[in-house]
Amino acid sequence: MSRSADQRTKATLYGAAHFQGAAVELSPDKGDEGESMVVHSLAHLGLSRLGSLTAPGEPANPDHLFRQHTGRITHVTVWSSRPETWRLDPEERGRTWQQYDADTGDLGAWAARSKYVRVWSQEDGVESNAGPLSSTGPSRLITVVE
Repeated sequence: MSRSADQRTKATLYGAAHFQGAAVELSPDKGDEGESMVVHSLAHLGLSRLGSLTAPGEPANPDHLFRQHTGRITHVTVWSSRPETWRLDPEERGRTWQQYDADTGDLGAWAARSKYVRVWSQEDGVESNAGPLSSTGPSRLITVVE
């Protein structure tokens, strides 16, 4: 049985490497369902840095033929400065933004560079034309919480 939108798997953001320090849980926004895409400043979340994170996947429907696949994948996108748009320039990956799709025990240089974060999810194996790297799909606004 798939989880409802209100029971989605939460990402946990840690202030230190190796899942230590202050921790904040964030549910994925509902941007994949056409609702607002929400970006949080680390300061608003009470974190001075982002040292590590968990981005768990949601189990697939147990009645599905391919049970080993994940139902939804949680993504954590971080920016070094306030994002102005939903679209992410692939050429800027690693410079102005970075994305994590799995538990990451040490964000390395991004621990100090991260200033803003968005937690979102999408169905495993489904390619979205509204994804942040897509050049097609609707133009969408983001809400930045500071």
